[in-house]
Amino acid sequence: MSTTRRRAPIMFQRRLLFLLACGLAACAVMSIQLIRLAVIEGASHRNEAESRLQIREWVPTWRGSIIDRHGRPLAQDEPGYEVAVSWDAITGNWAERKAMSRARAEVGAADWNERSPEAREALIAEKLPEWSLVLEELWSLVAQARRSPADQLERDLDEERARVQHMAAVIWERQRQRHEARYGQADDFKAMPIAEQTGKHVVVPHLRDHQAIALQKFAEKWPELVDVRYARHRSYPNGTLDVPVDRSLLPRSIRSTSPDELRMESVGDQLLGSIRYDVWAEDLERRPFIDENGELDLGGYRSSDRIGSRGIERGWEDQLRGQRGVVLTSRQDGEVTRTLPQPGSDVLLSIDGMLQARVESILDARTGLTTVQDWHSNDKLPLGTPLAAAVVVLDIPTGEIMAMASVPTPSQSADMTPVEIAERTPWVNRAVAATYPPGSIIKPLVLAAAMMESLVNEQTTIECRGHHFPARDDVARCWIYRPRFGMATHGPIQAREALARSCNCYFYELGSRLGLDRMAYWLSWFGIGQSIPSGMEGSVDSVETLVSGSVLDEEFRASLRESGEATFESVMMSIGQGRLTWTPLHAADAYATLARGGKRFPPTLVRGHRGRLNRAEFPDREIPPVVVDTILEGMREGVSEPWGTGSRIKYGTGDYEPIFNVPGVVVMGKTGTAQAPPWARDVDGDGTIAQRERTTGLEHAWFVGLVGNARDGKPRYAIAVLIEYGGSGGRVAGPVANQIIEALQSEGYLEGAQ
Repeated sequence: MSTTRRRAPIMFQRRLLFLLACGLAACAVMSIQLIRLAVIEGASHRNEAESRLQIREWVPTWRGSIIDRHGRPLAQDEPGYEVAVSWDAITGNWAERKAMSRARAEVGAADWNERSPEAREALIAEKLPEWSLVLEELWSLVAQARRSPADQLERDLDEERARVQHMAAVIWERQRQRHEARYGQADDFKAMPIAEQTGKHVVVPHLRDHQAIALQKFAEKWPELVDVRYARHRSYPNGTLDVPVDRSLLPRSIRSTSPDELRMESVGDQLLGSIRYDVWAEDLERRPFIDENGELDLGGYRSSDRIGSRGIERGWEDQLRGQRGVVLTSRQDGEVTRTLPQPGSDVLLSIDGMLQARVESILDARTGLTTVQDWHSNDKLPLGTPLAAAVVVLDIPTGEIMAMASVPTPSQSADMTPVEIAERTPWVNRAVAATYPPGSIIKPLVLAAAMMESLVNEQTTIECRGHHFPARDDVARCWIYRPRFGMATHGPIQAREALARSCNCYFYELGSRLGLDRMAYWLSWFGIGQSIPSGMEGSVDSVETLVSGSVLDEEFRASLRESGEATFESVMMSIGQGRLTWTPLHAADAYATLARGGKRFPPTLVRGHRGRLNRAEFPDREIPPVVVDTILEGMREGVSEPWGTGSRIKYGTGDYEPIFNVPGVVVMGKTGTAQAPPWARDVDGDGTIAQRERTTGLEHAWFVGLVGNARDGKPRYAIAVLIEYGGSGGRVAGPVANQIIEALQSEGYLEGAQ
């Protein structure tokens, strides 16, 4: 047998095996493809197939309400209408497109194609006025519905055009990069209109029935231009209130016995926040309506949705937001399947809406307490200068925040000039989002730390010589060791009186005895440098963006010891200066913890929500009654005895009047005057703030205190007041606290005179 004949079967077998291998490979490829289509991408393809067999209609949901502690709605959805206008109408392209279509129809397609571009433009220009009048009518109706002048509408449309064009540019660039990565070149990339350039944009978000009639008639005639559609809208039913102001308790220059009332707009604005009617790319990325796998999330975002943009509305977005319903109608047999919408959950706040309104009216410039007054003795600022301020009112037994206000507010920015906005930054919630040196309001906490460490007791006497360091009388001085006070000293002094008189030298000595490490530990234990998840940012236990204030960390303390600055820093920290900051909420919380004898409850804005404390590093510690009583008595004397720093306003030599004059209550408080950075402001009044235009030598005014019924003398509420660049804590922040106490009494939280 020849070699060729012997090899023939072998070659045949090899070919057969090769064909078999190819067949198996093809089967494997098809199997993989089948698995990909049926399993991996099955849901997406199934949804696509079902969508072609069904007609889907979305049923709108509604947003949960925000309710105060007494059940009053602070924010709620109401039925109404919204007006959405096409992108072509916003850009004006609609009129040009209609004019071109009319001109082409009149001359015929063949004639149109033969004409030059110039001739075509001339024909379009002849027809354009007719369609421009339609757009003018539309925008006139929109301006009437918005109750805003035409120039404001045009500015808003300009902003919307710029926003969409910027969004399109960003999306097209990403698409171009992906195209180039996939095909190796981008010359043939063609940008397609994004969704915002093909859909309609809401230009009137809230419209009542009677307001919608004219626009509805227009929409019936020009449906491609405008939609008037049913929609729920956010309302703030207690946002505008007439608030009584008791001027009989105010300092004499603004005092009055006549009844007064302030119309307060946008009550709770800084706290509640607001919603926006435009969906951003990050919203769609966080919770898409249809994800990349084709999965449907009925609570996901679509381009026409409403989203919380700040405050509680933003922090509790996922809870407030509901899930839309859907009606599925089969194209085959007409069968209808309904999924009902699920409304958003209500959020119950610890805030009292009426108390909140009263607190905001107290901070309102029209009341006069947050503008520079003659009794402030603030010679750095002109009389009448408005000052930014913040207040927190805390329920001591529960840690619930009953009122929290900051002025100016975002809503007030609409009536402020650009310079005023730059000077007073209305978008900052100073109660929780801005930090300040505490000044002397830190002293009760320093005394508590020293007594807890057994470094002093209630009878320990320390002599005030006017300055702490024997060889230096120009640093670490007592506040009365000044030429204008005759270089006075407090002499031998004990804890209670030292607190009431706010003797710096007493607390310098406590700071020196405590040292940096123990000082930092105890201030951290009271919450300085720790974030407070109050619920403003949502239901999470901790949020990295929360403002925590600052206290010296271990590494920095070590560097101070190496450089020999540790003693001086601990001395400065004892009076609330140096590298130490906190927020008004921190201050109210620390005083409430002290009043509770060391029991720590994280402050909360939302009932049912409670953030977590760092109990591993800072375990709970009971503060003995003798420590608490000593401190509270010193604070009581500080606002009630003539020699207390928070007891009187001085108008002149021998001319005084008490700061706290609400009958039937007991007040325990501490004033603070803290060094402030230079204030960038329009000093020369030319309408601009130059690069180095500053007012220096200013101080922030603090008052933090506790108040209860005189009948039992127990502290019930903690109050923190901060007035930026106000100066003296007693003269400036004290009267604000007094009015808040009156507001608590008027709202039934405190008893009146017996």
